[in-house]
Amino acid sequence: MVLKAKVNNNRLLKPLIFIILILPLFSCTPKKEVSDIESQNTAAILERVSLFENAIKSLKGLAKVKIKTPDSKISYTQVTIAKRPDLLRLEALNPFGKTVGFISSDGNNIYIISQSERAIYDSNTEFNLAYVYPGLNLKITANNLVNLILGRLPENTYDMKSSPKVSAEGGLIKLTFASSNSNSPDYLWVNSQNFRVERAEFSLVQGTRAKVEYEYFDNLIEGFYFPQTIDFTSEGLSISIFYEEDLELNEEVNRKLFTPPDKTTKVEK
Repeated sequence: MVLKAKVNNNRLLKPLIFIILILPLFSCTPKKEVSDIESQNTAAILERVSLFENAIKSLKGLAKVKIKTPDSKISYTQVTIAKRPDLLRLEALNPFGKTVGFISSDGNNIYIISQSERAIYDSNTEFNLAYVYPGLNLKITANNLVNLILGRLPENTYDMKSSPKVSAEGGLIKLTFASSNSNSPDYLWVNSQNFRVERAEFSLVQGTRAKVEYEYFDNLIEGFYFPQTIDFTSEGLSISIFYEEDLELNEEVNRKLFTPPDKTTKVEK
């Protein structure tokens, strides 16, 4: 009986020794990942981020839009057509499929037709985002709105000549930039495997802080990574855009779609 007990102890001791030996390997893995991320070349990271950001040129599809403000919550279906740099057509539909809000930009003018505004602006003019998304009282240009719709950063938080601080956070590459709009820095969190932007925090032109987060489709859409969900928040206001899967990316878009026909665009009250 004594000999049998010794044999059992030896059998238990071997896996215990093995666990003790491999534990340091696992404990070092996170440190190695941090070291690998922080040692990456900044210019190379920015180049890969830029390639990812510039991959999508146009979009056609439907999306569910949810807007939250301190006073209200609104949701509706949105017809979305956009093409870089500043071509845009958004139509908000009520549950019966009727247009309740319309905005388009043809590169020269911005056309807004809604219950709160009916006007034409110069394409370079900042306009109130609340004309498009009720309650979101933020100034924006057609160019930046197109960027937001296309899953790109709505503000130019970086350029290829910038020298951000590189660090690791939650397995992501964290880039810290000096902001041109505020004393507070801008941040990008980038996927270390494919260099897609997962989230960002930055200052808008007027100094207001904003955040944008992306959740990507599980599968590639026409060969591209594309966010299924875009969450934009600022000053207690938020908009979430949920795209349906049958999107058309980088297809030819008829330019006539961006100019509303005279006297035919009606908005339901």
